[in-house]
Amino acid sequence: MPKLIVDGRPVEVPAGTRVIEACKEAGVIVPHFCYHPGLSVAGNCRMCAVEVELNGRSRTVMSCVEPVAEGMEVRTQAADAKDTRLGVMEFLLLNHPIDCPYCDCAGECKLQDYYMDWGNVLEGSRRDTEQVHKPKRQEIGPHVMLDSERCVLCGRCVRFLEEVTGTGELGIGERGAHSVIHLADGRTLDNAYSGNVVDLCPVGALTDRDFRFRRRVWFLNKVDSICPGCSRGCNIELHFDLKHEYKSANDAERVMRIKPRHNPQVNQWWICDTGRYGYAAIDENRLTAAALGGEEGLRQVSVEQALSCAADLLKDARRHPEQSAVLFSPQMTNEGLLAARALFLDGLGIQLSGYECEHETSAEADQLLRTADPNPNRKGCQWLELHRGNTVRGELLREISAGRVHTLICFRWDLPALLGADFAALASKLRTLIVFDTHEHKWGAAPDVLFPLAVFAEQDGTFTNCDGRVQRINAAFPPLGDARAEVQLMLELAQRLGVKLGFNTLEGAQQRLRDMRPDAWETVAAPSAPAKRVSKEAAPR
Repeated sequence: MPKLIVDGRPVEVPAGTRVIEACKEAGVIVPHFCYHPGLSVAGNCRMCAVEVELNGRSRTVMSCVEPVAEGMEVRTQAADAKDTRLGVMEFLLLNHPIDCPYCDCAGECKLQDYYMDWGNVLEGSRRDTEQVHKPKRQEIGPHVMLDSERCVLCGRCVRFLEEVTGTGELGIGERGAHSVIHLADGRTLDNAYSGNVVDLCPVGALTDRDFRFRRRVWFLNKVDSICPGCSRGCNIELHFDLKHEYKSANDAERVMRIKPRHNPQVNQWWICDTGRYGYAAIDENRLTAAALGGEEGLRQVSVEQALSCAADLLKDARRHPEQSAVLFSPQMTNEGLLAARALFLDGLGIQLSGYECEHETSAEADQLLRTADPNPNRKGCQWLELHRGNTVRGELLREISAGRVHTLICFRWDLPALLGADFAALASKLRTLIVFDTHEHKWGAAPDVLFPLAVFAEQDGTFTNCDGRVQRINAAFPPLGDARAEVQLMLELAQRLGVKLGFNTLEGAQQRLRDMRPDAWETVAAPSAPAKRVSKEAAPR
């Protein structure tokens, strides 16, 4: 591998590496607009100028284009390189609008950052003509707004739509100072990955219509997580606002936006729009209180009362485990699945179980990221061998209809919607129905006990994606109302039933999982730091 020196720091990188990446490896920031490691090299912004010396010859080059060579010396602060960058900054600022106070990109804008770091030595503007005006506030798609006056023509959005999605909705038209990003004739930017162009835009030219004017980025916190929208398990950041206390499911949304997090083995730098804009489900229609069923319907009770009632009802299941069944969910974490299996299958001896109502498929599957499985943890269910029966429409439903199953424990399934008219018949055959769920469904008076569960953004744990990679989710904020994490409820219920799970904490469950599959557990990233302010590098720029 070639060895070179960057600003006096020795660095060794693979052959073919661009100088800009070698600088990054050495911990030296080179300003740039058009370069992105996930896209082809354009070399059109000219902002990444550096001086390189090789074989006694010095020259100023664009570091995004120039490959490294053995013995090369790179100087990012050379006078000619700095003058080149200052010239680029001056040209960009000639016609750039001074609307930073209300631009959504303020606080994340690379033009702002580079001006403060490298361009603030400019002594005012030398423009002596009318500023060039371009179209503003153009709704170019359901999720994206374009402000052409702010555009620095880096071309990232155009290359993304040509090289990654292959849809090509955007191009660059006109010439010189009048050049603009524009839509192809008759097109709108409405592909399944359109929101990524907002992440790619280094300035405020492309903004997210969903996030527009909702929060300033410096009021946001962030935490690393995994998208639960399909079995791919794309790595994401949850950006949320904790300025206010959220006491009910009717309060304002806590998550303000979702951004992709780079993982070269899973999702690269991208996420689909379904995952990006699916965060409303975190707070909408949430089940926030435990309830007991009766002749007058469900009545809210404390979680402790619900646990005591469930423990009493499950004593019969313990005496007759052959008359009981458990329906797990591929929406549950590995830790939640392990705790539920340890309690109901290993502890109470229940034999009939499953984790799917049918073999679900998603019509949104594609060749880029989205898979046909709309669940984040079906692999985890398979790994823990929870499919001891058949689907709920198969053996499980037949056993209940025949009167051989009297107790059903259901995790995170909307059975009334899935079974339709069959649900009433199924419920009438059961003596006991205990439900653990995150959202409200039309259960009527069917559940004897209903427990509120925390969603993925409210608990720590792991999912196993379609490739068998175990990936960590982290709690961004406490659960709404009385909702609790799956592991916590299983531990408390096991204590009331006198069942030993083999662990007493979430960490104990994770250690048990490590012991079961140490090879898969090696793929788990370390826990993220506590929630923190969104930095300038919150998204790839």
